[in-house]
Amino acid sequence: MRRDIIVTALCLLALVLTVQAHAEVRVLTDRHGTYKMTRVILDGRTGRVWSPLRRGDTATVLNVAGDRNGDLYPTVGETPVEPFYPWVVWSRYNQDQYDLAWSRWDNGVWEPIRWVDPMAEPELGDSLDADLTFDDVGRPYVVWWRNEGSGGRVYLSIFLANSWMRSFPVSDIGVDGRYPTLKVTEPGSMVVRYSTPAGTVEQTIVFTEPDMITDDINPLDYIHTESISVISD
Repeated sequence: MRRDIIVTALCLLALVLTVQAHAEVRVLTDRHGTYKMTRVILDGRTGRVWSPLRRGDTATVLNVAGDRNGDLYPTVGETPVEPFYPWVVWSRYNQDQYDLAWSRWDNGVWEPIRWVDPMAEPELGDSLDADLTFDDVGRPYVVWWRNEGSGGRVYLSIFLANSWMRSFPVSDIGVDGRYPTLKVTEPGSMVVRYSTPAGTVEQTIVFTEPDMITDDINPLDYIHTESISVISD
């Protein structure tokens, strides 16, 4: 329900503010500093989303310099378990291309912005259109597609103890996969859908968690494709 509140607020505010040059991603708290919700305001004319509405009032605003940096639109989600804190992923401009960045609200602040896949090869191209979701125990999952020159390739990552798992390629080399969406059907099992020239593809991916969740897991040891099908053309 909380995630619906975020999306509804975004849609309504985007319509209202199409004639204003302001935008932001901001956490709203009560007078005691307790988290209430995340507000996303989009400037419909310019596409801005990272410029604070009020100068000097940026303590709860994420990525204040994002518009100047050229960052793209974020995906926002709240954990389904208390205290329901938000996580944000987006395509962040990194020298000469877009790589996937993330942050989360914790202990009354936005954590420092970090890369989802800091080991990604620069020549692989832009990482775009991330989709973020959570399983029932609050573990985040993210999918996106990377422009690899001859076409797109879909990737998946799962949050481990303190960082994201090394990216796992969902679509095969030579398949132009783009615009993925992600649904976790149960902890460790998920369905990824993405667009290809042949139609929409659906893949079931299974992640078998080891006994200890650490930050240096090789995903190839614990993750595999269970089924794949073209569901439309």
